[in-house]
Amino acid sequence: MIQKKQLKIISKSSYILGQQCQKAFWLKNNQVPETNPKDEAAEERLSAGDEVGEISKMLFPGGEEIPFLGGKYEEMHDITMEKISSGVEQLYEASFLVDGVFIRVDLMNKTKDGWDIYEVKASSSVKDYHKDDASLQWHILKKIPEIKLHKLKVVVLDNRFEKSSKIIPEDFFKKEDVTEIANEKETEIEQEISNLKITSSQNDEPKIKIGSHCKKPHSCTYLDKCWPENRDKVNSVFTLYRLNMNKKLDLYENGIDTFEKIQDESSFNKIQKKQLQAYRTKKPVIDKKIISEFINKVQYPISYFDFETFSDAVPVFDGQKPHVQIPFQYSLHIQNFAGEKLKIDENHHEFLGHHEQDPRRLIAESMIKNLPSSGTIMAYNDSFEKTCIRLLAEHCPDLAEQLLSFNERFLDLIIPFRGGGYYDLNFKGSFSIKSVLPALCPENKELSYENLEIKEGGSASRTYKNLQFLSEEEIRNKRNNLLRYCRLDTYAMHAIFAKLLAVI
Repeated sequence: MIQKKQLKIISKSSYILGQQCQKAFWLKNNQVPETNPKDEAAEERLSAGDEVGEISKMLFPGGEEIPFLGGKYEEMHDITMEKISSGVEQLYEASFLVDGVFIRVDLMNKTKDGWDIYEVKASSSVKDYHKDDASLQWHILKKIPEIKLHKLKVVVLDNRFEKSSKIIPEDFFKKEDVTEIANEKETEIEQEISNLKITSSQNDEPKIKIGSHCKKPHSCTYLDKCWPENRDKVNSVFTLYRLNMNKKLDLYENGIDTFEKIQDESSFNKIQKKQLQAYRTKKPVIDKKIISEFINKVQYPISYFDFETFSDAVPVFDGQKPHVQIPFQYSLHIQNFAGEKLKIDENHHEFLGHHEQDPRRLIAESMIKNLPSSGTIMAYNDSFEKTCIRLLAEHCPDLAEQLLSFNERFLDLIIPFRGGGYYDLNFKGSFSIKSVLPALCPENKELSYENLEIKEGGSASRTYKNLQFLSEEEIRNKRNNLLRYCRLDTYAMHAIFAKLLAVI
């Protein structure tokens, strides 16, 4: 048991964490090591937030920034109050410590009616927890007599903004007034702060059941401490395909944590029942009619096609919008006729943009050059590829007709799986290509993502964006890894389709 410690300062981030889960708040407050620390994607989002924050200061140029002094909360508060009393009218990262709660306000702008408060987010929409975040700041600031408040606003990115030579802050951001919401939350916030202070002073960690709050609005960094070890096993109720999380939790809390303990299957859908059947029989559950209907739609040549993309909160290239997916790479395997067996480097085309250049024009031209003029274009979850092509057509209007014609020829390889044509127990409730491929082709090491340095799309995106920081030799190695990864995606589709053909 951890010894009782002195009550710690409640920060804005710890307040939001406490709202999500008081147990996680207690663990963090007592410096218990995280079992699921933030991954690279989370770190990238934090970096994007910092970049957006810097640009937001241009909304009120000439302001003064309050430095962050580690744990010297009172000193930061005093510096801020000195700036306010001296007549400074624009403040960045203004810092306040009131009743054991510490906040840093992104932007403060003084008007004739009082101070306007701005909470800046790198998102394209205002989320509920953004409002909670801003409301806490409003609540604390209302306790400071020297500060007359006027409006509270959450600032997010305007997804209609399109960069043209430079970022124009007034067009880049949009603001939502949440003053009324914050005022309505006064009592709720005061009670929440009181609860967190009580939790903070407790010797023992709170007893909190697992639930949907463990992953929303953020995935908990203590997930493994609370959730069952077998939750990812092939027979765990947590792997049941598209079963509502509350229903999974109901099963778990009633002692039904594995398939063996399920006695009544009447409430489960078709795929879930096939999942249970596959586990009982230890054999794939196959519906040849569904598979045949899919195969009959295929026209040769088949173009197995896959994009890799990146997005930026702050657009880098002209004509780029915040958070819009930009294709920088594709892989294309072409199977000319039925029965043709490809090797991974055969009938293959690929494109990988230069990290310092806008890749959209060049990738569009390369696609038009290399994609056959007829036949099926096969992708996995093809809505993503079709959206990327539509965006490329918008960016290259002179190529739009050719690009959009590709979208008319797509066929989604996930259809026979999601439609119930083939279920293997090792899918574990997922029809992603990373789940289907190893289940269908377990012995083929050439088809294993585990042998690659880059194993998933998020990693590919981060690798590409980080090329700018590497040496020439490192760039060559990373580009080769990117090509290997994307090439496997399309070769995997060829292998999966061959397995479906073999079934019938």
